[in-house]
Amino acid sequence: MDEPRRSRQRNRRRARRIAAPLAPAAPASVADSALQAVFDASPQPMLICEAASRRLLALNDAALRLYGYARAELLDATLDTIDSDAAPLDAGSSGVRRQRTRNGMALQVETIVQALVYGGHAAHLLLLRDVTVQRRALAAMEANERRFRDLFERGLGLVCTHDLDGVLLSVNPAAAEALGYRVCELIGRPLVDFVDPAQRSAHDAYLTRVRLGDACGVLHVLDKLGTPLVWKYRSRVLRDAHGTAYVMGHAEDITERCQYEQRLQEQQAELEAVTDNSPIGLFRADLRGGFVYVNRTFERIAGQRADQAMGAGWLQALHPDDRERVAAQWQAAVAARGAFISLHRFRPAAGATVWTSMRAQPLIVKGEIAGYVGSFADVTARQLAERQLARSEQRMRTLADAVPAMIATVDAQQRFIFINAAYAQHVGRAPAEILGRSGREILGEATYARRRPYIERALRGERVLFEEEQQVDGEYRCYEIAYLPQGEADTQETIGLHVMVQDITRKALQERGWMRAAELDPLTGVANRAGFTTRLTHALARCRDQHGLLAVMYLDIDHFKHVNDTYGHAVGDAVIQAFAQRLGSILRPSDIVGRLGGDEFTVAIEGVRRPQYAAVVAAKIVSAMRRPFVLEQENLTLQLSASVGLALSDGSDGIGSAELLKRADAALYRAKNGGRDGYRMADGEGAGPATVLDA
Repeated sequence: MDEPRRSRQRNRRRARRIAAPLAPAAPASVADSALQAVFDASPQPMLICEAASRRLLALNDAALRLYGYARAELLDATLDTIDSDAAPLDAGSSGVRRQRTRNGMALQVETIVQALVYGGHAAHLLLLRDVTVQRRALAAMEANERRFRDLFERGLGLVCTHDLDGVLLSVNPAAAEALGYRVCELIGRPLVDFVDPAQRSAHDAYLTRVRLGDACGVLHVLDKLGTPLVWKYRSRVLRDAHGTAYVMGHAEDITERCQYEQRLQEQQAELEAVTDNSPIGLFRADLRGGFVYVNRTFERIAGQRADQAMGAGWLQALHPDDRERVAAQWQAAVAARGAFISLHRFRPAAGATVWTSMRAQPLIVKGEIAGYVGSFADVTARQLAERQLARSEQRMRTLADAVPAMIATVDAQQRFIFINAAYAQHVGRAPAEILGRSGREILGEATYARRRPYIERALRGERVLFEEEQQVDGEYRCYEIAYLPQGEADTQETIGLHVMVQDITRKALQERGWMRAAELDPLTGVANRAGFTTRLTHALARCRDQHGLLAVMYLDIDHFKHVNDTYGHAVGDAVIQAFAQRLGSILRPSDIVGRLGGDEFTVAIEGVRRPQYAAVVAAKIVSAMRRPFVLEQENLTLQLSASVGLALSDGSDGIGSAELLKRADAALYRAKNGGRDGYRMADGEGAGPATVLDA
């Protein structure tokens, strides 16, 4: 028998012993007075009330302390003064009743009822025990147990417990699934069964370490199919209620990470092999511009060993006439954290000159410059043949390729005569496949048709800037496109266009996100006044275009001010949130829900086939809001209702969103004047009932 049950039985026996002497049928004797004194002085709260009227006849001092009243305040009052429970009092019954103190604090009181005759009246003796704190503690303990169980059973982490010998005591589903087993197949099995045989010594070392307290590290395990896995673990020794030691372990599967690191190391080795055999000189510099790496081709071009080129040593291999200029340009680029391009000479041997083109770009790692990477190309032959032309073309190409924008030039016949690497990559074709072909061929009919008006304006000499949204491989993209006319120097005739296309998707998405956030109500997550008005305006436009019927409802919670005044604004906010959630569960996902402020909500429903259908939805809302609102965190259950005003529009009447909302608001006002807990339709659209019993 559990302790609470034994306690209740003792209390019943005690109530019967007290009740017998407190049933005076004749003048009280000395013994009765003594028993009355025992009743008054008992540490157990007790009271006596008349059975029929529930009028309080007697209370002992402990009961008065429990409720915070003076004796004179309660005598001749009814039990309802302190009792909030609607359940009747039955002789011989027991249970927990909801009661309250003088200052309004809620109590949960275990009550045992015993019949007696007191002062010639049929009465009830109530033996009381305040279990408020106990009940709250039990509820908190149960909640903590549920949270722990949910964390263990539903968590994504790999969790298990085992004894000090490594035998599994419990395993969460995530860990069992990772190993390819069911949970029941793992309980009672030793960890060593799942360890890679080559790693048994690591398993033994783990058990040794964990017996000392804590252990962390990496363990190689095998799943049910024998696939090797790498788990990063952390374990700790704990003790149960009986003092028995066990181990709680948490692991993370890092198999993919280890495989990735292995591939990265392999790729690094491959990259070093490729760079050392590249026909182009490659280098890397730190943030201050000092060289930290050069490949073998660089050594051959510059005539320097790698150790001589480190830091600023590479400048010594330059032709004396170029050294000062290149050093100044390089330092300026480093100081500006920008790109560096240079055409200069090396002197690898006495009397020999090698013309080289040097390029360097900032190396960006996680949005920060980590250094510079660059290359040297031997352009001696080309330089000797067409020095000036090659230099000009190289600079143009380098600059175009260095910028993230897509750049192209088309002639007056709309044929491509120049594109940068970003443009070729965007189109997905090699430059040779694009140059000389028309914009219609490269862009495609649909894209060209959208851009043709802008192209024609630019060919007439107008600078054109516009934005275009696309779906690329199923993903949203937004581009900013500029068409800049290219004029003939002598005649000022437009002979082509310069095209610049920039991907501004991130900016556009960010602006969309800001707009969405600005149109949402932070308490309920539905549209706020601005957001609802915007969506309602769009819905009206679609209604006019599609000749459909649009229903707009204006609703609020009946007597919501009483909720705020009685329970406070925190409970009021919880009611509003619950009201919005219940409203969303009634409506379709395509319906528009908004909160204008306080307890005022609005709803817009498109595609209503008949006015009666909109009335049915309003009736459903009214009916649904009658169900009790159970606020678990506040430990409250509230009985509420709602009033709804309904207005309709087919778009042909020319009214705007503000006027439509005004009509719905007027209908709501009529519904509230008609007794609340119902809906009304706007004037001229049929009268809805003031109350709805079923929907």
